[in-house]
Amino acid sequence: MQPRHLVLTARRRGAAGLVESLRGVATAAGRVQGWASSLEARRRTDLALRELVAAGWQVTPDVQLRGVGTRGHLLVGPTGSYVVDSRAWSGVVTVDSKGATVTPADGPGSAWTARGQHRSLAPAAGAVVRAMTAATGTAIPAPRAVVVVWAPFPDRVAVSAGVTYVAGERLAEWISTQPRPCEGRDPAAQLPVARPAVARMDGSLVAN
Repeated sequence: MQPRHLVLTARRRGAAGLVESLRGVATAAGRVQGWASSLEARRRTDLALRELVAAGWQVTPDVQLRGVGTRGHLLVGPTGSYVVDSRAWSGVVTVDSKGATVTPADGPGSAWTARGQHRSLAPAAGAVVRAMTAATGTAIPAPRAVVVVWAPFPDRVAVSAGVTYVAGERLAEWISTQPRPCEGRDPAAQLPVARPAVARMDGSLVAN
């Protein structure tokens, strides 16, 4: 028969192992949920951008956003260039100097702030356009970093720390009505040779 303290130690180790396993399962489940949420957000953005594509905008999907941890869209058209990160957050979104704060409807005390996009999206947008310029040999206007919010967002549009947060339903309208960088000139129209190259760019090239 084993001494009692050895039995208790084994039980504690077993319980600790079970807790660790459960934590691992919860972490994996959270990652899967986050991946599915990001995929759904990009799908909805694809649909919202169809009218811009029909109007002659260059839209490159699935662009790797280095430092942000997701893929996004690169847009080039009459009002300039935009690097867009899409988010389908679960909760009401507000924006202040710290970034986008998400408040779950069923748990106001569980509000959290998405600081990653706030810190990293603007530099990632610059890197994307520099890579595109190097790949095509054509200068692209400095991009605007945009987070598309597919969640309740009372302000609809908010700007903080170089990032513009736009409600998904307003995305195409907002982009179309921005001031043109050079009146009468369409940046996308300056890239007739570059368009096929841009369409073939994969995430690794864009991110360099």
